[in-house]
Amino acid sequence: MSGESGHVCMVQIARLMQTICLLILSVAISPVVLAQSGLRLQALSLESFTSFDNPGSNWKLADEVYSDVAVHHDLEFIPGTGILVNQPSENEQSNLFTNFSHGDIEIELEFMMPKGSNSGIYLQGRYEVQLLDSWKRLNVTFGDLGGIYQRWDETESKGFEGRPPRINASRAPGLWQSLRIVFNAPQFNEHGHKVRHARFVRVILNGSIVQENVTITGPTRAAGFQDESPHGPLMIQGDHGPIAFRNIRYRMTGKDSVSIHQVMYQEYTDKPLDEVIWSDTGLPASAQKLTHLQDYVATSTDSIALRYVGQISIPADGLYRFNIILPWISGDPHWSDRSIGGASLRIAGREILRHDRNTPSVHTTVALDAGIHPFKFGYFKTVGRTPPQVTLSVEGPTTRPTFLLRPSQKPAPAEHLPVTVDSDPVLLRGFITHQEKKHTHAIAVGSPDRIHYSLDLSTASLLHAWRGPFADAAPMWHNRGHEQTILPLGSLLTFSRHSVINDNKDEPLQFTGYHLTPNPVFTYLHGGVIVEDHILPRSDGSGLSRTLKFTGRTDERQWIRIAASHQIYPLSDGRYAIDGFSWYIETDSDVLIKPFMGIYELMILLEPNQSDASAHYAIVW
Repeated sequence: MSGESGHVCMVQIARLMQTICLLILSVAISPVVLAQSGLRLQALSLESFTSFDNPGSNWKLADEVYSDVAVHHDLEFIPGTGILVNQPSENEQSNLFTNFSHGDIEIELEFMMPKGSNSGIYLQGRYEVQLLDSWKRLNVTFGDLGGIYQRWDETESKGFEGRPPRINASRAPGLWQSLRIVFNAPQFNEHGHKVRHARFVRVILNGSIVQENVTITGPTRAAGFQDESPHGPLMIQGDHGPIAFRNIRYRMTGKDSVSIHQVMYQEYTDKPLDEVIWSDTGLPASAQKLTHLQDYVATSTDSIALRYVGQISIPADGLYRFNIILPWISGDPHWSDRSIGGASLRIAGREILRHDRNTPSVHTTVALDAGIHPFKFGYFKTVGRTPPQVTLSVEGPTTRPTFLLRPSQKPAPAEHLPVTVDSDPVLLRGFITHQEKKHTHAIAVGSPDRIHYSLDLSTASLLHAWRGPFADAAPMWHNRGHEQTILPLGSLLTFSRHSVINDNKDEPLQFTGYHLTPNPVFTYLHGGVIVEDHILPRSDGSGLSRTLKFTGRTDERQWIRIAASHQIYPLSDGRYAIDGFSWYIETDSDVLIKPFMGIYELMILLEPNQSDASAHYAIVW
C-alpha cells in the first residue's frame, strides 16, 4: 500500500467510524420541518430513481452525507436511500430531470452545499434558482444562493434580467439548508401565443424571503430547453459541483375555483352576539339575497353578528385548507376577561372550523368530496371603532389560494420601524417570540459586523442568531404596542431554549445587568459566583464567539450546557453538528455529550475549588 493510498484508506476509515458515532448519537430523529403555510405537499420518493428520467451515473442515493466545512467540493456519503447526491466527474456530469412535467407549482426541499460548490434548480427545466456556496458573502448577485439566474443574449454576448436575492441567507458548507419556491408557469392562448410570462411568486431560503413577484421573460442561461411551454420537468443542475438533497416535496396548483352561490346574508344585533354564532340562533335585523359572498361586506362600526348561508361548489375530491382572519382579535390582555369576536364555518351540516381563540388567524384542513354542499359562515364583533375586516380564504388540490370573502378596503399596514446598526452595537429591550412562546425578559443585540443575536436574560439562553439587517421595532408601537415584540430581520437561526448553567432551584441564576466594552457583557449571580457572559461576532464572519467567566470559589462541579438537541454529531475535526446539521459548535474545551430526558446535552465541565474559571465555545452557521 502506497503512502497516498494508505492516507486515503485511513480517511475513509475515519469517516466510517464518524458515521457510526452519528448513528449511535441519534435519538428520536426527525427531519428539519420547513415552514408550511398551506396544504401539505406531496413527497418526491428518494427510495429509488423512479421519479427521474434516465439519471446519469453522477447521481446517487444515500443514507448519510457529510461535508467538511473547510474542504473544497468535499461530499462523502454512505449508500442507501432518502438522500439524493450529485457527484460529478470529468466524464459524468449530467443534469437530472423529473419524469413528470409541471405548470404552476410549489416546491420545497433541503440541500447541503460543500465548500465552493455550484448547482441550480430549474423550474420547467428553464428558469433557474441558483444554488451556490455563498456563505459570508457581503455583496450578493444573481449568481449567488437564492438568486434568479440571468438570461443570455448570444448576439451581444452579455447577460440580462438576473435578480440577486434580497439578503444573503446562506449557511455554512456542510449544513442542511431549506428552500421553498412558489412558481407560476407562462400562459399561452389557444393559438399558442404567450400571454403571461413565467413568474417566481416567492422564493424562501432558510426561512427568509429572498425573491418575490419576479417575472422571467424567457429561459435563463444553461436551461435544459430554450423554448417556452405551459409545462416542463424539474431539472437539477449536475455539471458544476457536488450537492445533496432530501425531503423534496411539491404540489402542482391548478386553475379550478371554489365558489359560493345562492347566498343569503343575515345581520344580527341580538345579545349576546356570540351565542348567535355558536348556537345558530337569533332573529336577523336585516337580510338579503346575494349572488356571491363578496357582494355584501359589513361597513357598520357597531357591535354586530353576521351569517352567510348558501352553497359551496367543490371542484375535486381532496383536502381543502380554509383560513379565517379576524384582525381585531389581537391578543390584547385588556379583553382577556371576555370574548370580543369569533367565527364558525360549516359545510354539509358539519362545523369544520371555529375561531374562538385569542389570535387573529386560525385555519383547518378538511377532506371534501367534489360537488355542491350546504355552506354557512358566521362571525361576530363586539369591540372597536372600525368595520369588521374579515377574511375567509381556501385552497385545494387543484385550487390556488383564493379569497371567498375579504375586506372591501384593505386596512392600513403597520409601518415598519427598522432599527439599524452603525459603528457601535445596538441593544434593544423588548419581548421576543421564540418557538411560539413570548419571552418577556429578553434583549436583541445588533452588531456593526451584521451578526446579531437575541438572549433570554432570565436563563442566559440564546434564542436566535442571524446575519444581515438587524430588527423591526414596529410591533412595539403599532396598535398601542400590544405585542411589544422585537422582530429579528435577516436569516434567522433558532436555538432550543436551555439554561446555560445547570438548573438549581436552591441557587437560581440571577441577572444583575450588563456593561459595554463596547460589546455588552452580561452579568449574573449564581450562588456566590459572579458570572460574566461575553458574546461577540467572530472576526471571520462565521458566527458568534461566547465566553463565560466565573469569579468566586465553589466546592461543586459546574456543568456548562452549550447545546441541547435530539441530534448532536461529533465530527472528526473537533466540531459538533447540532440539530441534524443545522449549525456547528466549535470548542477547545473538554466536552461531554450527556443523554437527558430524550435529548442530548453538550456540556463543558468546570472543576470545583477554582476562584477563576471560564468556558469558551463558538456557534457557526
